[in-house]
Amino acid sequence: MYPSEEIYILFVTVYGGILMGIIYDFYRGIRCNINNNKVIRCVEDILFWVIITIISFLILHRANSYDLRYYNFTGFIVGVVIYFNTVSKYILRFLCKLIKTIISIITSLYYLIIYPIHFAFDVIMYIGFKRLKK
Repeated sequence: MYPSEEIYILFVTVYGGILMGIIYDFYRGIRCNINNNKVIRCVEDILFWVIITIISFLILHRANSYDLRYYNFTGFIVGVVIYFNTVSKYILRFLCKLIKTIISIITSLYYLIIYPIHFAFDVIMYIGFKRLKK
């Protein structure tokens, strides 16, 4: 393998580490906005690690057909460190606001759809019980 190929692989894995940092910030953004129980958190953790594993395997396959070298791991670590020391706090803040907005929109849509159905069901039940009493 030529040195230029190794440098290319190092840069690809650095970009992979940055991508992993972005995914981790998205995961933290979801965690800071959604309070859930232990079972859902375990499912989120497993899903996060499955996604990170798939991405790292795809990056390793794309870069050098799964030929593991020390600079692959170094590239992932350097990419994550670069990401967290530069733009992570801004992206995390943006993702937290974005996820909060998405959750409020979904909640509003839920109430717009469910309350009329609930009201109609209550009216039908009220009329039905009135007829049963007669």
